[in-house]
Amino acid sequence: MTTVKIPAGWPATEEQARAVQDELHARVVLDEPGPPPGTGHVTGVDVAYDDELDVVAAAAVVLDAATLQVVAESTAVGRVSFPYVPGLLAFREIPTVLAALDALSVPPGLIVCDGYGRAHPRRFGLASHLGVLTGHPTIGVAKNPFAFSYDDPPAPRGSSSPLLAGTEEVGRALRTREGVKPVFVSVGHRTVLDNACAHVLALTPRFRLPETTRRADALCRKALREASLPRKPLAEAAANDPTRSWGRALFERRRDPVTWAGRVLDAAAGPVREPAIQAAVDLAGDRDSWDRGREVFGLVRGAGAEEQATESERIVFRLAELVAKLAHNAAGPPPFFDHHAGWQIGPLAWRLATITDDPELRERITDALGERPPDDSRDGYLDG
Repeated sequence: MTTVKIPAGWPATEEQARAVQDELHARVVLDEPGPPPGTGHVTGVDVAYDDELDVVAAAAVVLDAATLQVVAESTAVGRVSFPYVPGLLAFREIPTVLAALDALSVPPGLIVCDGYGRAHPRRFGLASHLGVLTGHPTIGVAKNPFAFSYDDPPAPRGSSSPLLAGTEEVGRALRTREGVKPVFVSVGHRTVLDNACAHVLALTPRFRLPETTRRADALCRKALREASLPRKPLAEAAANDPTRSWGRALFERRRDPVTWAGRVLDAAAGPVREPAIQAAVDLAGDRDSWDRGREVFGLVRGAGAEEQATESERIVFRLAELVAKLAHNAAGPPPFFDHHAGWQIGPLAWRLATITDDPELRERITDALGERPPDDSRDGYLDG
């Protein structure tokens, strides 16, 4: 299993991510037919998330296109590299998916993504993005039609109908089993829609979803479970930790939790701080800016918190991420970040207070929190 870090210079804001999409979209190739179905290799890629641990696992499974037997497989695990924003999901997954593909022992051939290609608001879904970056032919096979319209195809296997954005055909609803809900096929890169549908039918001899997707889904979920195992005892212990319980109660008693969390971050960060940390402090103090929570979260995440050398620095970055999450959740609209984000503020800040050699910092944190844990514990709890 490969462990993945967020690449240097990875987009941190929606504006930056859309600029990358615009640049890469111009490189999509749509006039090549792609490899014939049943020949060479065909590879499925899929991802699984653990939102609480902030982990994404990717799998790549190579099949012999003629026999559908597994030829090679690989996995990769890393931090989620971008906040959840509809239309920009590829930026959460691409670094880990690329690492899984790079770890394969054989060429992938055609890559089949569990998602979209041209069937995307900007006509540049994960399949297109991955195809341009790797140079391989790619297609997207999704379980639902996203925001596009279609007429239900006739019942027999192999029937299809256009997947439409207005009058533009962006993919097809394809019946892979008689009388069963269709899948939604779209071109990614270096293939055409007729060929993409033919590949999907070749990959679905028994089930609704392609064998590539089924096998990659099972493998990435297994990788995620294995990656999470070392953290599970810690998570279980934390569930019964009085400090953790205190953190939830402390947060839920705050009348203005976002402002309170910002004050805690301000106290924890000290006078010298990264611009991204200051952005989170400023965000919390300006209610009219709370709707920028996702943007600030991206800035903090993009500043490379996982690269910080000390536990104290990692705690400050984690607090800044949580402040940005809280601001977004308070401003709306959905989708929201994890609902328990605020429960971690107290335990994290208290952990920092217990490990510091600076009595002034400890006093600032205690004052900002407003109270100590009931048992005045010096153990604390660092989640993430």
